[in-house]
Amino acid sequence: MAEVLLVVTGSIAAYKAPAIVRALQKRGHAVTALVTRSAESFVAPLTLEVLTRRAVLRELWSTSEAGSSPGEWTQHIALAQRVEALLIAPATAHTIARLAHGLCDDLSSAVFLATRKPVLIAPAMEGQMYRHPFVQANLRRLAKLPHVRIIPPGKGFLASGAHDVGRLAALPRLVAAVERAISPPLLAGKKVLITAGATREYWDPVRFLSNGSTGQMALALAEAAYALGAEEVHVLAAHTEVRFPRGLFRLTSTPTAESMFEAFQAVYAQYDWLIFAAAVSDFTFAQRQPKKHKKTGENLTLSLVPAPDILAWAAAHRRPGQLLIGFALEEEGAEAIAREKLLRKGADWLAYNPISPQTGMASPTNALLLLSRWGHRYELPLAPKPVIARQLLTYLAQAPSA
Repeated sequence: MAEVLLVVTGSIAAYKAPAIVRALQKRGHAVTALVTRSAESFVAPLTLEVLTRRAVLRELWSTSEAGSSPGEWTQHIALAQRVEALLIAPATAHTIARLAHGLCDDLSSAVFLATRKPVLIAPAMEGQMYRHPFVQANLRRLAKLPHVRIIPPGKGFLASGAHDVGRLAALPRLVAAVERAISPPLLAGKKVLITAGATREYWDPVRFLSNGSTGQMALALAEAAYALGAEEVHVLAAHTEVRFPRGLFRLTSTPTAESMFEAFQAVYAQYDWLIFAAAVSDFTFAQRQPKKHKKTGENLTLSLVPAPDILAWAAAHRRPGQLLIGFALEEEGAEAIAREKLLRKGADWLAYNPISPQTGMASPTNALLLLSRWGHRYELPLAPKPVIARQLLTYLAQAPSA
């Protein structure tokens, strides 16, 4: 998708650079690595060359790196023009200070001064260093530049053994920051609420009624909404097999249909887009057993009652300007059933995906048919779920509403 220049500076967190390269590549990005002299103490340039399949950049005056031709002494200008994003991870206190004050004595600082493409700076250092007034002042100075974004460090165990703020931000957060920086802000100013995962309707403390949803599609939608510039992404999460990155989204645990319904009612009016990607149980138990039911060998009949229909309730109580997007997992060839569900529930759009080994629950891929209450019909062919999610939100952000 994009050309990313990864600048690795001399922090112990530089050992994570190969993982950053791989994470970006898995999202389809091409990566070139630039390693400062001090960073070479923590990560071997050869490792990054093998992973990126490109020469690793080191010296400002080199004439043979990154495909530069002999005698080309302006490689920092060529790099600044070629790349679409500059990710400095990890960024040491020394690097941050040099960039904040416009020093230009190596290749990384020269590229920084030469580019106006998005620059993402991910500090990594001991907590006391990170909190130092000089470091904080330098970060604030850099953040004032319109093309620069600071990716805050996480909290955890540091090289000293201390448990403090200062560790390099997690991989999903680094990748999300890059993708938000290079993506068109189609959802800028929008607040997005997404339901996720499979609800579990407990009959007794250990047994429940549920389904095979893993939350993969909801995670992909949340990541896509963030990348497209959403002001806030709030996920109401039932049981999922995937982890939602901390710090990117507002997360609320809603394990049952009733708890998801109550959480939805409490916040839905604050959001512009309501995306119903959770597989909410259609039924719940009429009576829940307070203790584990003992096996008796006799037949057992359980009574089920309808669970709350969150989408239908939302359609009946929506505020003006809200967009409602539902999902329907149906047998192949059930477009008519999906369209009837769209109209009966009162959604604006319904994403119909057929049940097959390649689509739907637990599959890494999906294919969708988008139907609207205004009569639109748009197909998204089989692709990985992150690709489908990005295509879906991009289309809906630009689609006519009548």
